[in-house]
Amino acid sequence: MSQPTLWIIESRYTKSGDELAAVTPRHREWLDQHYRSGVFLTSGRKLDNTGGVLMAQAESEEQLRDIFKDDPFVLEGCSEYAFTPFTPVKRGRALELEGVALVE
Repeated sequence: MSQPTLWIIESRYTKSGDELAAVTPRHREWLDQHYRSGVFLTSGRKLDNTGGVLMAQAESEEQLRDIFKDDPFVLEGCSEYAFTPFTPVKRGRALELEGVALVE
């Protein structure tokens, strides 16, 4: 059984205040679409409010870039993204990942 590829996706806001707030509801709808598809696992805003962090499960950066091209934050120039892949080798109970060893 092969291990999945997970991605840490870090955003950096390029706009702030009212401009960002106006786009946020559409961005959250877009996020929900990809949570339902199973690609996105968890996400949230950085504590310093400079951007956000998202964890996803995807086969390739190309797959993610194809998804992110429709993000309202990208379309409206509100955020830039960096994609970092990793292969998980251990996990806790809170996360279900087929092929990744559970530590109990």
